[in-house]
Amino acid sequence: MRSIFLVILLMMTFSTCSAENLKFIDAMDDTGYYYDADSVSEMQNGVFSVKMAVIKASLNRMYAYDVRITPANRTYEVISSQILSYDTRAVIETNNKRRLPQKYSNKSEMGQMVRLILYGD
Repeated sequence: MRSIFLVILLMMTFSTCSAENLKFIDAMDDTGYYYDADSVSEMQNGVFSVKMAVIKASLNRMYAYDVRITPANRTYEVISSQILSYDTRAVIETNNKRRLPQKYSNKSEMGQMVRLILYGD
């Protein structure tokens, strides 16, 4: 019951945040997955840029990621990341080290998130 309350609280908080247009993707226990709908853009040659966030309510942490998605290759790449205090949005840690592209399958969790983010289904 507490997990459901925390997810609902997070959703209400994000829906009132004017600097971001975070959309709910999924949740498990006290962890919510979101993407910033205003950040989704096609860069070039079918490569998309999107800002994603993972929120762990019990830790008061928001993990923010700048991600590049290449649907034709079924890959995603984390360009940079930040760990923030969720309630104050104070940056705790920044990592600008680009990660290697990772594969995903259409039926994987990441594949389902990509379909939702890029195609709305």
